[in-house]
Amino acid sequence: MGSYDNTDISYKAAGAETYHLPILYTEDERSSYAAWGIKKEKLLLPFAVATILIDAFVLCATVVYLLAVRRQTPAFSVWISCWGGLVGDVSYGVALVLTVLILKPLDWLFDKIMHRPEEPKMLQVTPKETGVSYFLLRGTTVLAQGMLTWDAWEAALTVETNEILLEGQRLRIGSNTIASIYPPEKQKPWMDHPAEQITGTISLAYIRENMQGYRASLEEQKREAEWRRQNP
Repeated sequence: MGSYDNTDISYKAAGAETYHLPILYTEDERSSYAAWGIKKEKLLLPFAVATILIDAFVLCATVVYLLAVRRQTPAFSVWISCWGGLVGDVSYGVALVLTVLILKPLDWLFDKIMHRPEEPKMLQVTPKETGVSYFLLRGTTVLAQGMLTWDAWEAALTVETNEILLEGQRLRIGSNTIASIYPPEKQKPWMDHPAEQITGTISLAYIRENMQGYRASLEEQKREAEWRRQNP
């Protein structure tokens, strides 16, 4: 295993495109993440209370500041019309910074103590002239990499279930969401879930069609090059 750098697969031929495919948790991984997320839900109320207290503190400090300015400024209404918006923006910024500085370390500490489950795997595939290059990643760690010939690529796909057989594992492509992780009674909008950055399609059927089109364009380019060679 090693670290991953986007420059490793920056190759792009004409019509080539790298696909970033999230992999659904296995049942064991899903169960582990769900149990952890349900435990973490119990922290939401203390976190909400802490947020309210921070906002109340900043609001009180702002009111005290404005009262002090009012006592010292004869034309307070003019002052507030000029500077009131700025005071409000500064108060909001201070509340936001305090919330991040206080709650983020507590959130990070909880994740460490309670052993936050690993993030989902991600599969990246890129068409090349001889086949399909792939990287199997977890975060920035490369779990596996290699090249599938075009025939091996076709054989590895099960488009009906959106699965691919790779490195002896049957990987199901899909996003790990609240609905896919938690039991129905725990599927609430605030439940923790992986922050997967998904762009583009994750349909293997669609990707397969694109790959076939890319391969056909390569064959056409070869035929054109051969014709030009024979007809200079």
